[in-house]
Parts: sequence; structure tokens; C-alpha cells
Amino acid sequence: MDAVEPSVILTATTTAIATTPADLISSYLPRVDQFYIPEWLTMQFIANNLISFTPLFSYGTTIISIEKSKTALGFSIDICATMLIASILRVSYYLISPYEITLLRQALVMIFIQLILLKTSLKYRPDEYKYHNLKSVETFSQLFKEIWYESFQSVSLSHEEDNFSALTRICKFLYKFLLIFLYKFLKFFDPSYKRFGSFWQWDKNRTFWKFLLIFTFLQMIVTFSISNILNWSSLESFLGSVIGSLGLFIEALLPLPQISILNKLKSIQGFKLILLVSWLCGDTLKITYLMFGAKNISMLFFFFAFFQMSLDIYIGGQYVYYKYYYNKSEDSDEEFPGIELTTFGFNNPQVLQLENREDTPQDQYTGSTSHAKPRTLSV
Repeated sequence: MDAVEPSVILTATTTAIATTPADLISSYLPRVDQFYIPEWLTMQFIANNLISFTPLFSYGTTIISIEKSKTALGFSIDICATMLIASILRVSYYLISPYEITLLRQALVMIFIQLILLKTSLKYRPDEYKYHNLKSVETFSQLFKEIWYESFQSVSLSHEEDNFSALTRICKFLYKFLLIFLYKFLKFFDPSYKRFGSFWQWDKNRTFWKFLLIFTFLQMIVTFSISNILNWSSLESFLGSVIGSLGLFIEALLPLPQISILNKLKSIQGFKLILLVSWLCGDTLKITYLMFGAKNISMLFFFFAFFQMSLDIYIGGQYVYYKYYYNKSEDSDEEFPGIELTTFGFNNPQVLQLENREDTPQDQYTGSTSHAKPRTLSV
């Protein structure tokens, strides 16, 4: 019998091993050394989806909390207005100047979850948040008359002053005039005061949905017409800058209504820690994404992102203070203490002690303060 070459035996053995059922099955599967990680599962993919779908978790927990407690007390419904308007503007901005698809997806997810949150908040909205139960804020003309009286008419006509004193008085007047705008701006974001046109404080729920439909329709029609139909490149660039900056600015102001509510209630009732944590985590993810993951991002994104994070950190300080350190007996004599006018630079007590004019006509003005109660500017 002829001897078989060793190489032939080795080849036959290898062929037999390779044709076993297990090897046949594994030949159709991807090779796995130790841990199999799909090629599409990258850190960029994870970061993009965290950025896009974080709103579902953060605001979803708020919806569940409101449904369980059957009240929206302590939650500012203005958050829905802020995020809906900002997200709609961001979507329309994409039609003019396309940006990262991740941020567009986040805007669409935000619109979806905020619509559900708005419906839930309106369903359980307490009467304290309705327009007819809110307090009136001072009119612009009333505040202007106050600083005019303090700056000029309180000075004796026979009193002569040099040019430097006159210039100083004018500069103080202009400074206080700017403070009026700041005060009115902050009051607009205070849910406990009436707004012009009762904006986002309507008693009828359908008015909220009507406003959103009209705003979205007009915004999209104007944007699409200028960018795709008329092809006005110069106007398109200007409109894109305005819409983009306005959307970022509105979104950055998101925490202001909640800051005001916590300051008024002196309590964290209705405000969940998970919402605050999700805001801070969202800010961190957003800033990290803008720094390391996004491309062609304007510096405005960074500025407004850091500004919004600073306001969220302030809310965190409020949460800790009102939960662990605040003593309700400290303010038992004053229901809603605020920042006095002297904080804004109004130092003349003859002018500051003006009566509350909620029951008097707006065109009435008097300098008499004999029976007046000191008024404060609550911020």
C-alpha cells in the first residue's frame, strides 16, 4: 500500500473541519473577536440622539407629574410658549440656512412634546393663572412721569445749577429711563402680572391653539416664499439672521418665568427636581455638542447656550434654598416681597410712595403721597 503524503492528510483534515455545520453557519455571520460593536454605533451617533430625544424624557416626566397631581400649580405654562415659538423659528430658519440635522430633529421633537405638555397644563391650569385673576402692572407712561418728576419737576425753578449738575441730572434720567424698559421686560415674563393683549394668559384654551396655528402658518409661508419662490438673496440673508437670533434669544429666556414663579410661591411645589436636572444635563449636552460635535455653528449659539445655563443654575440655587433653608415665618408680614424701587435707582421717597393705581384711571397722576403705600418693583 502506497504511503500517503503528510501534506495530503493535512489538506483533507482542514477541508473536513471547514465543512462542519458550525463553520458553515458562522461563515454567513460577521466575525466577532470579543465584543461586536456595529459600525454605525459611534459616539457621534449616541451624542446626536441624546441631543435630539432628551426633551421626550425631561418634559415627559413633567407631563406624568401633572397628570398624577391633577394640577399645574408651580409649573409655568410660559415654558410651553417659549419652547414652541423658539422651535418653530428654528425650523423656519432651517429653510433659509440649513444647519446640523440633529438640531432640526431636536426642534421637531421639542414641538411634539411641548404640544402634549401644553394640552396637559391647560387641562389642569389653576384659576390663579387665568387673566382676570392676575395683578396689573404699572403702565409705561406712569413710570415715565415718576422719573420725570423726580429728575426735573422736583427741582426748584429758582435754583440755579451749573452745567455739570444739569448734565448729571440728565444722565441719571436716561439711566432710569433704560431701567423702565428693563423692568417692563422682566414683568412681561412674570406670570403673575397681566400682559399686553393678555398674551399667553387667555381664559379660553382654544385661543392658545389658534395662535400657534396662525403663527406657524405665517412664519412658514413668509420664510418659504422669500427663500424658494422670490429668491431675494439679500432679504433672505437678513431674514435668516433675524429669525435665527430671535429663536436663540427666546429659547435662552426659557427659565425666566419659572424663576418668577418660584420667587412668588417661595416654594418648590409643582416643580420637579427631574425637570431641573434634565435642563442642566441638556445644557451640558448642548454646549458639549456645539464645542466638539457640530460644524458651521455661529458664536450666537454658544452665547445663548451659556446664558440659558446660567439661568438654570440660578433655578438650582432657588430649589436648594426654598427646599432646605427658607423659613416661611421670615416673610409672614409680606405676601410677595419684591425688589424695591431703590434697587433700580429710584431714590426720592416723595416719588416712590405712590399709591397702587389698580382701581384708578391710568391717565390720573398726582404727586400726593400722604395716604400712599410704598410700592415695590417685584422682579
